[in-house]
Amino acid sequence: MDELKELRSNILELLYKGESEGVILTKLVKQGQRIVPGSRCAILRVDEYAQQLIIGAAPDLPDLYHQTLNGQPIKMGISPSSTVAFNGMRVVVDHIDNYHYLKKIRKDASKINLCSCWAEPIKDPSGKVLGVFAIYHGNAHTPVAVDIELMTDLANLTAIVLDRYRMITQLEESEKKYKILANASNEAVFIVDIGKIIEANLRATTLTGYSLQELSGMPIENFIQKEGGQYCNFNDSLENEFEFEGVGTRKDGASLDLMVRIKKSVYKRKNVCLLSVRDITQAKLEQRELKKLSKSVNQSPVSILITNSNGDIEYVNPKIEELTGYSFDELKGKNPRIFASGCTPLDTYKQMWDTIKTGNDWQGELLNKKKNGKLFWEQVTLSAITDDSGQIHNFLAIKEDISEFKRYEQIQKVILNISNAASARSTLEEFILFVRKELGKLIDTTNFFVALYNEESEIFHLPCMNDQFDYYESFPKRKTISAWVVDHQIPLFVNAQQMREMEVRGEVEIIGKACEIWLGMPLKNKKKVIGVLVIQSYDDKDAITEKDKEVLELVAHQISTSIEKKRAEEELVMALQHATESDRLKSAFLATMSHELRTPLNAIIGFSELVDRNTTNETAMEFSHIINQSGNHLLRIVEDLFEISLLQAGMLKIDKNDCTLIECFNEIDRLVRMEQKLMNKEHLELILTIPDTANHWILNTDKQRLVQVFLNLIKNALKFTERGQIEYGMLEYNRTSDLPLQFFVKDTGVGIAEDVKEIIFSMFRQGNEVILRVHEGCGIGLAISKRLVELLGGEIWVESKVGEGSVFYFTHPATIQ
Repeated sequence: MDELKELRSNILELLYKGESEGVILTKLVKQGQRIVPGSRCAILRVDEYAQQLIIGAAPDLPDLYHQTLNGQPIKMGISPSSTVAFNGMRVVVDHIDNYHYLKKIRKDASKINLCSCWAEPIKDPSGKVLGVFAIYHGNAHTPVAVDIELMTDLANLTAIVLDRYRMITQLEESEKKYKILANASNEAVFIVDIGKIIEANLRATTLTGYSLQELSGMPIENFIQKEGGQYCNFNDSLENEFEFEGVGTRKDGASLDLMVRIKKSVYKRKNVCLLSVRDITQAKLEQRELKKLSKSVNQSPVSILITNSNGDIEYVNPKIEELTGYSFDELKGKNPRIFASGCTPLDTYKQMWDTIKTGNDWQGELLNKKKNGKLFWEQVTLSAITDDSGQIHNFLAIKEDISEFKRYEQIQKVILNISNAASARSTLEEFILFVRKELGKLIDTTNFFVALYNEESEIFHLPCMNDQFDYYESFPKRKTISAWVVDHQIPLFVNAQQMREMEVRGEVEIIGKACEIWLGMPLKNKKKVIGVLVIQSYDDKDAITEKDKEVLELVAHQISTSIEKKRAEEELVMALQHATESDRLKSAFLATMSHELRTPLNAIIGFSELVDRNTTNETAMEFSHIINQSGNHLLRIVEDLFEISLLQAGMLKIDKNDCTLIECFNEIDRLVRMEQKLMNKEHLELILTIPDTANHWILNTDKQRLVQVFLNLIKNALKFTERGQIEYGMLEYNRTSDLPLQFFVKDTGVGIAEDVKEIIFSMFRQGNEVILRVHEGCGIGLAISKRLVELLGGEIWVESKVGEGSVFYFTHPATIQ
């Protein structure tokens, strides 16, 4: 403040001129009242015994004030001034009614219209209290930073004055010669004439290391250096007073940081420069250390937060802004509860607060929340910041983001849980559902599936699919995006735009609803890819991240291993079930074959014996016909047994040649109608259906086996259909498609129950084994048909409802011309 600078200069000049102490103190008081409008100031001195206050200057305060304060004992609690004189610390009373210990003086204060008091201790360089500088107001008043600085400066100036006159007294008593300068000043004072020191105070000797004799006549530049030449000789163009920071060199060579104030003055009728020099070396050092500390805090890789004693945020370093997304302005004045996620028990916060309020440190882990709502883990250390008296003024929080560590820890738990679950879950589907639940602790598994790949059939089977829009139990490989992962054996992480670009390039064909983000992870064993684990999102392109990909890469191996283990377990269980079933079926087969072989043999033997007896020609012909039918039936059973033995031994060969579809169907139609007549089912309508465009198509196939499949299926339909019709043939087909041809046999027979659809293609089984005894047959026709269709490169399945009939479908590769 310019006014204070001017006041300092004026006071120093008055001191130099030898003005009386009372005049100078009164000037200080008057100047203080002028700088702080509406105030009344007083300077109170401590007597020589440090027992009482003596009024040094209070020109505008009434007699009652003088009567009360002059001679007042120096004790705590009597008045603000006596308290300051007693403990040497500033006292601020914003309103006298707010302080119970001032109750005794309220009445007198009210009489002289004093409501608030700011009292600053006046100390000499050793810290001894010389007096009190008091500023009063008639109404409630709280000082701001500028007021505090003013009080300090006024007290320091007063200290110089009081110290100077105290030293003068002492010097006079000890008959010392120094009457011009206040030797006990906090600052070194030099009087310089034409660049040379002509007088200096004792502080100057302490500061420079030179004696008064050595300083006398010494060029000021020997001690104070500043670029720019002789700054102690004023030209007419220079200001009357100025200050600067310079560098001083002591007699011992040590360097000092100095604050130098220069003012034009008159000494012994000569124009001179009056220099007031203060050592700021320690202050500069502290400033540099503070700057270093501040820089370290600002650049710290950990989060640092400081609150006041109430827990309101006063400071955060840039790391907190970077980590949480909040700016300092958004956090200032807020409580750290702004980071609370709601996941931490309230007892944790209570225990934390109780610990730091007692001055102890608290350490722990907290799950906090960023501005965008995302959660993150922090390792937190909280400490109380206290003053010399142990009173808590602030709290310090040092926090480190440990989200990645916690995430890795969670990943390890998930991997362990998945490993243990492989043996704990009874089925593969249950295991994969458990995998989804575990992964859901780390990533979004809303849309999740595992597709296991069959290399022979090139079909993906999905033991588990959880999806908002699509559901598949299986799908062909083709150019699906899952197929891309299997073929390349690497993860694929793509957004909607990237998937469209892959589709345009012909790399993939998208099936199902389009998604915004897709991540596929190959599941591998030691030799090959066994499947794909997929997560996707239909509405949020940020739902899956690179970190999620890294998680899946970490757990994929364990999932693959566990799936292989679970599949092996299921295969062992299946093998055991098949072995048990095989034993049962062997017994059933022997019983069936005993019946099936015995029936035609009994007919052959019985009717041949009748022929030997006396019979008419007409009867003999009928018996001969029956014998022939029974022999053919027996032959078909033997042929089926021979065929199934070749199939089971893997010795049946497929011989593919080109043939027209119409030729195949003509032969099928001819043979079927013969079977219809033999089975006495001529009342049933037979319908052959083939697309008009397919009449002249040439198919590369084993004609004999294709016809055999149709005959087996149609004979089966004739066997179990009592009325209605049987339709067979081929479905419509687009030759530009890469799908297989699809054939069918449809009847209006008894139908097949849902729970036995899977077993009808098994060896020696029929849909209703009770009906087996009504309809002849050993139950191997469909099993033969299934194996033949597979050898031809297709698949076979059935759709049926009990009482409504059945439709058998089978496919054949589209090897047509």
